[in-house]
Amino acid sequence: MSIEITIENLHFARGDRRIFDGVSLEIPAGQVTAVMGPSGTGKTTLLRLISGQLTPDSGRILVDGVDVHRQSKSGLMALRKRMGMLFQSGALFTDMTVLENVMFPLQVHTDLSPAMVRSVALLKLEAVGLRGAGELRPDELSGGMARRVALARSVALDPALMLYDEPFVGQDPISMGALLRLIQELNSALHITSVVVSHDLTETFRVADNVFILSQGKLVAGGTSADVSESEDPQVQQFIQGQADGPVPIHYPAVSLDQDLQQVKK
Repeated sequence: MSIEITIENLHFARGDRRIFDGVSLEIPAGQVTAVMGPSGTGKTTLLRLISGQLTPDSGRILVDGVDVHRQSKSGLMALRKRMGMLFQSGALFTDMTVLENVMFPLQVHTDLSPAMVRSVALLKLEAVGLRGAGELRPDELSGGMARRVALARSVALDPALMLYDEPFVGQDPISMGALLRLIQELNSALHITSVVVSHDLTETFRVADNVFILSQGKLVAGGTSADVSESEDPQVQQFIQGQADGPVPIHYPAVSLDQDLQQVKK
């Protein structure tokens, strides 16, 4: 059963840097939702907040009606079992084979027999086209293959919610096409909710039912890809058009260059 996510008045900062300043949005159940925006806007941070790895300064995140950050340790672990996450790096265990990587969450979180664990893992690898690579180790895989193995491991427990952190980074066109198809097919076949964080406009717009654009701590656009493309907000257009000049600065906040140079002279 798919999961709905509600984010209410989310505030989160790292030191003096405010990452989210009152963000509220609804991620509908059973659809693919993309979260996009310039670098440094907290897209990966949002995934970590949803999964309970980080705690907001204020506001609430409800996953299937459950307040993530009011759960006990056991309650949070139970909620996380309903989530799968595809990390940007893949995060495969380098000392395990491909098959062992996919078997691992089943061994840790289920009481299935060894034969059933192996069978389920083989089915997941078949779904991503890599059953034949089961005895290889991660360092023997291409980047695209490693990402697909990581995806197979992410869905090993049949999650109701999938979180994708930059799934298309560093992928060649064939691997990217395969990942796009897999995200769509898995979402449809398993009736899950998917949240995709990405910078890749063309690919993400192809796969997403809904798109949210974050910028400078705020939600600046939301809707279908067509809705977002037609937004008149200058921050949205700067991001979509890839413009260097605009309301979103490319320089990290700092004192003036003259001040820095004066300090060097002293």
